[in-house]
Amino acid sequence: MISRLTAIAAVAALLIPAAAGGADSWASLRRPLHLPTVAPGAACPVSKIDRRINWSRMHIFGGFGIGRGPVYPGLPTSFFMATRDQQYGSKWYGTKVFWFALPSYRGRFLIRGRQLDGSSSVGFNGQRRVHDELRVEPYDSVGWTGQPYRSRGIPSSVRILQKGCYGFQIDGTTFSRTVVVTADVAN
Repeated sequence: MISRLTAIAAVAALLIPAAAGGADSWASLRRPLHLPTVAPGAACPVSKIDRRINWSRMHIFGGFGIGRGPVYPGLPTSFFMATRDQQYGSKWYGTKVFWFALPSYRGRFLIRGRQLDGSSSVGFNGQRRVHDELRVEPYDSVGWTGQPYRSRGIPSSVRILQKGCYGFQIDGTTFSRTVVVTADVAN
């Protein structure tokens, strides 16, 4: 009887982590970072607005889509100003960024980043502790006035520790893209 219970417990121990989400379902999107390195003081190779898209028709928050898509950070330019974290009292600075996915891309995507002209991290959302990646499922979206059919987008807080040149890697099921921006911090 004990050996049968031991066998059942061993099988349950193997099955429960997978059933409870023990396996990392995001591992396939966590590709090696292919972000450039920029020497301190050198020009930051910022990404441009994707002019192939009619952004006024898309009505996205933040302005325009920066980079090559199909997922874009919505910003007015390839620059953002981050402000001190007043809400949680952490050492981070942050700004709101709207991540927009074209209607043609229906999969999940993962966003990670780092400082390119230094060794600082990039964080997303969080409170005193930030997340080192932003995970967006196909069903994650907010709605907005004028939202194109099947498009989606999600706002996040992008958190940095100091001004500089920053790169973001956006990995989807069918693509891997980088977006480079500059950022400053307001004290």
